[in-house]
Amino acid sequence: MSDYKWIDEVIKKRLVTCHYQLILTADGEVYAYEMLARFYNEDGETIFPGEIFGAAKERGRLYALDLVCRMTAVRHSVNLKGKLAFINFIPTSIYNPEFGLRSTTALAEQLEVDPRQLVFEVVETEQVEDVAHLKTILEYYRKKGFQYALDDVGEGFSTKEMLKDIKPNYMKLDMKYVQGVSGDEEKKRVAKRFLAQAKRDRAVPLAEGIEEPEDFEWLKREGYQLFQGYMFGKPSAEIIA
Repeated sequence: MSDYKWIDEVIKKRLVTCHYQLILTADGEVYAYEMLARFYNEDGETIFPGEIFGAAKERGRLYALDLVCRMTAVRHSVNLKGKLAFINFIPTSIYNPEFGLRSTTALAEQLEVDPRQLVFEVVETEQVEDVAHLKTILEYYRKKGFQYALDDVGEGFSTKEMLKDIKPNYMKLDMKYVQGVSGDEEKKRVAKRFLAQAKRDRAVPLAEGIEEPEDFEWLKREGYQLFQGYMFGKPSAEIIA
């Protein structure tokens, strides 16, 4: 565990910033931005997310890192001129929503950010075992006026039972079913089932990881409403309007 002491400095000194990735409508209008955490050390060198979250988990600092990322994203959301901000969070890192999320909601109020502008995105959806706990967290967000999304929803729909309970505002189709979907019958089947599920739950369907025009066109024809991927722009330190 001692090998990961450097993570303490990253958290203590908030050595984190946000990059913005476009989320577009079918007509190509900017609808929102996903706020992606980017980390660096005291020398200004980049630390990759996989390394940082792995270190935080080993060090027992996942909750603290998740909080720093959330707070940083809320601060950066003031730059979006009213566009929505999709902010990742790890539900397993939050033990008590009233305590764990209070600082996030207080910061939004302090910065006069409209709660409806913030969409908290549940990452590691497939690993959520305690659905009741997740539901408690999301109910807290909902009562405060925030929206939320489920990320990486795919074939397993381990999320299927979950969806009945938590009613997300947005559902993001896992990129492994997006990339190449226009020429793959199995991916088409999953994408269609996902879309039907989103409609049943009155959630806005979002396809992420789009890199090819033919996949974008197929998803658009099927009825997907929001789109994200390198085809439209990589995450950037600058806001792309």
